[in-house]
Amino acid sequence: MRKLKIGLMGEGANDVGIADGCGGWRFGTMPDYIERLLGSEFDLEFIPIEIRKEETKALTITRSGKYSKIQFKGPAKKLMFFLMRKQKVDFDVLVFFSDTDKTQGKRASETEAKNQYEERRSYINEGFVIVEKRLNLHCILMMPIRILECWLLGDAEGFEGIGCSSQKLKLPKKPEFLWGNVHNPESNYPKHYLKRILKNCDSESNTYVFKDIVRHNNIDNLLKNCQNSFERFYQDIEELKNSLL
Repeated sequence: MRKLKIGLMGEGANDVGIADGCGGWRFGTMPDYIERLLGSEFDLEFIPIEIRKEETKALTITRSGKYSKIQFKGPAKKLMFFLMRKQKVDFDVLVFFSDTDKTQGKRASETEAKNQYEERRSYINEGFVIVEKRLNLHCILMMPIRILECWLLGDAEGFEGIGCSSQKLKLPKKPEFLWGNVHNPESNYPKHYLKRILKNCDSESNTYVFKDIVRHNNIDNLLKNCQNSFERFYQDIEELKNSLL
């Protein structure tokens, strides 16, 4: 079985993970999703890349600078910092996770969500071009249309696998576009929606549970229910797989 080393760059505990305080790393859901799609074909090793928000906020791009013609906006600034830091690259593939999010108070229509998603994809992909060219590193974007919890709400079998009966499940019909007031715990904000479902199933809402949901997911259901964003990630992984086998 071929060895494949994958660098993971994300946003926090639930996706890339966090340092465990003892010199190790406590992974989030990124390895679990990737293992579901690649695990039977490769011997996978994951390398977390920790870049804090404080490190990217201070970055500026001068008109005459090395990266002056590249739009390292928002989360894509992490790619610029990654290049500038000149970290040793001892992996084969970089998987970059980003939520799309949205600004509270703005319209939450499907059209608005898709437009914002495509805009963010475009400037992250522009950063990928530079990373791939300079480091000879294959890059893959892992990005829900809203936030990670929308994918977690995309398949009933994931919940049934952790002991949540179908009678207690009321999953959204269009999980990718679920949205609500972040300040109202009774709203349809995806984190609140997921927390209520897990509470109804006598389960905690934390990274360990999220990882367990992913391990029990039916990938076909995710492709059907999150066809605008999870399917994009799935197709990119398939292209990678086909290029290596």
